[in-house]
Amino acid sequence: MALVVGAFMVGLAPGLALLALLELPLEIATHRIQSARKQALQRSMLEASARTASGVQESVAAIETIRMFSAEEEEEERHSWNLARELRLKEQMELELAFFTLVHRVLQLAIRVLVLFRSHQQLRDGYITPGVLVTFLLYQDTVGSHVQVIPWNPHVCPSIHASVHPGATPFLLPRCCSMASMNS
Repeated sequence: MALVVGAFMVGLAPGLALLALLELPLEIATHRIQSARKQALQRSMLEASARTASGVQESVAAIETIRMFSAEEEEEERHSWNLARELRLKEQMELELAFFTLVHRVLQLAIRVLVLFRSHQQLRDGYITPGVLVTFLLYQDTVGSHVQVIPWNPHVCPSIHASVHPGATPFLLPRCCSMASMNS
C-alpha cells in the first residue's frame, strides 16, 4: 500500500515527493547509528552485570576470609562501585534513547517544514492547486504511518528472507508485515 500511495504522491507533485522521501535515507542512517550504540551499551551492561554477580558470588564464598581480615568495607566499596557502573550505563542507555528519539522527531519535523515551505512556493506560483496540496499531505501522512525502517533480520519476516538480497542491511516493509512478524 505504501508503494501505491508513494506512486500517487510522485504523480501529484514529483518535487514534493522527492523532498518528502529525503526523510528515508536520513532515518536509515540514524537508525543504524542508534542500533550500533544500543548494542555496544547492552554489551557493556551485560559485562557490568556479570562483574557485579561474580563479585557477589566471590564475596559470599569467601565470607569467612573477609571477616577474618576485616575487609567488609573494601568488599562493600567494590560492590557499590560495580552497582554504580551498572546504574551509569543504564542512565546512558536511557539518555541515548531520548536523544535518538529527539533526532528522529526533529528530522520528521524538518522534512515536514521543508515540504510545507516548498508546497507554499509551488501553490503561490500555480504549479499545484490547493486540492493537490491537501491530497499530497494526506498521502504523506499515510506513507509515514505505513512504512518503517527495520534492520535486516531473517527472523522478523522469514517469508521475505529468501526474496531479499542478504547484503541489503536496512530495508522497508509495510508496517502490517513487520509488526505481525515481530509479535509472533
